[in-house]
Amino acid sequence: MSPRLPSTEPRIPVFPNGRRPTWLVAVVVLFAVVPALMAVADDRIGLRLVMGASTLTILGAAVCLNVLFGTIQERLLRIDPSASGVWFRPAPAATAVPFVLGILLLLPAVAQIFVDALSLPTMPSFLLTRAPYALGLLGLGVVVMSAVRLRQPAGLHLTSRGLTGIRGRGRVDWTWDELAEVGVGAGPVATLHLIADGAGPRVEAPMLALGSDPNQVATVVRYFRDVPAARTELDGPGPVVLRGVDDALRAREG
Repeated sequence: MSPRLPSTEPRIPVFPNGRRPTWLVAVVVLFAVVPALMAVADDRIGLRLVMGASTLTILGAAVCLNVLFGTIQERLLRIDPSASGVWFRPAPAATAVPFVLGILLLLPAVAQIFVDALSLPTMPSFLLTRAPYALGLLGLGVVVMSAVRLRQPAGLHLTSRGLTGIRGRGRVDWTWDELAEVGVGAGPVATLHLIADGAGPRVEAPMLALGSDPNQVATVVRYFRDVPAARTELDGPGPVVLRGVDDALRAREG
């Protein structure tokens, strides 16, 4: 869904400078040139194996980055239509990419294990023979951390009772009365800011964590915070609730 929900708040772009940074994908691909040439040109089978694995890791990381960029879109509202209330859920790719990236980081380490176990000829460099293991440990950490985060609901779920969710960017489990402030951060990209009342926690979530444009999410959250009588609508299906919010905001403008 990409509705243009009316809002008096200034919009913050979801990409730096409002443009999709596809150039960053090209930069990552360039880092694969050197290991790819070494994998093709060098006659030492061990070095070729590790450099080939490193090339796959870098190219895979570029693909992951491009996939993540594809999930980000101005004004997009991505919700779970089967859930009651409004559940802003990240795209499946946003959940899968950390696991894929972690596995990709393991590839050079696996290749280096074969090289060491079979005593395959390689370049006698401490850095080149130990860096793959460092990447492997990093990849393992990414996979484990991503798996642990699966225990927490992804995205942000609005119900008649309150707000829950936001994986990896802090945890929200507040009633509506506990929500003190709603806003959008004016950083390089839009981030949803939620602040609990009193000395409560502060949560900041970009579009990748929400699956939706933080500007749009803030408008919806702000509406239900400011109009307590409308919260009973959150017992219904999400698409119907959002249409009701859109109609109510447009009626205010009119």
